[in-house]
Amino acid sequence: MLLIIEKRTIIDLVTMIGGEMAGKVMKLLLRKPGITDEEIALKLKVDVREVRRILHRLNELGILHYELTRDKETEHRIFKWYVEEGQVTGFIMTHMKKILDRLKRKLESEKNNQFYWCGTPGHRKYLFDEAMDRLFRCPECGNPLQPYQNEEVVKALEWKIAELESFLEELMKVGKVEGIEEKPAKSK
Repeated sequence: MLLIIEKRTIIDLVTMIGGEMAGKVMKLLLRKPGITDEEIALKLKVDVREVRRILHRLNELGILHYELTRDKETEHRIFKWYVEEGQVTGFIMTHMKKILDRLKRKLESEKNNQFYWCGTPGHRKYLFDEAMDRLFRCPECGNPLQPYQNEEVVKALEWKIAELESFLEELMKVGKVEGIEEKPAKSK
């Protein structure tokens, strides 16, 4: 694939999603593709059930896949685990689209509503109706709630949305070159 994701980025991503142990599991899988869950547990000196939980969670997210074989003597199932960068790219794109959708909803809310705020960092902003219910007083500090000028927030959201849309557009171009076009959305 033309889009190359560094192994360190993949490990960092998995650590953010599943914690430190998931990052260690991913690091091992990137070094030794096709390793089994028992081998991972042995090398990392952790319970095999924890390793399996991590592997199956990453598999559900589409980051890993496995090859299933059977032990000829015991007939037990053996899972050999693999990472494919194409799967990681798809995972990143899916989650970037979700983030983009949330940012667009937040932008819409910021543009279409008047907020009131006491001016104290860390205290929440209130919609007009909420501020009115509180008699235009902050329930946390008691300071008056004043109209909040959110032009800077709107500009920042617009900038971030444009940046994400541009990045996703570039990823889609790479996908089309490689024949990984996105499936059309089902109509509701």
